[in-house]
Amino acid sequence: MKRIMGFVVLMLLTLGSYAQMANDELLKTLNKEGKVALYINFETSKSEINPESQGIVDQLVTILNTDKSLRISIEGHTDNAGNPKTNLALSESRARAVMEAIIAKGVDKNRLSAKGWGSKKPIADNNTEDAKARNRRVEIIKLK
Repeated sequence: MKRIMGFVVLMLLTLGSYAQMANDELLKTLNKEGKVALYINFETSKSEINPESQGIVDQLVTILNTDKSLRISIEGHTDNAGNPKTNLALSESRARAVMEAIIAKGVDKNRLSAKGWGSKKPIADNNTEDAKARNRRVEIIKLK
């Protein structure tokens, strides 16, 4: 785990199509910190979830099925490259894509919400490609 700007970012290692991190660790961090940043891969300028990130979606479904009272907000973020309005729309469509993928696996849509922030809430400067990559993320926020 790595702490960036006051919250925990869980680094998920993708091996094949399954992200390797214990579901209980993901749920524990979400309960403790109230949010977690996930790096779900999308094609550039698109909102379709790449197959190698499906394991992350599956883990979210598992924790939501484990804790039936858990409600989350799925929040999309981008780096600052390109047009701010386009980035905002892209972040919104990516958050919705993750939400729809979770709903498709049987989770009640009333437990989920989606929001896009574009580049408004960076966790790193946007001066390097590595920093930009950290800003391109989906955050899962635990709702009260």
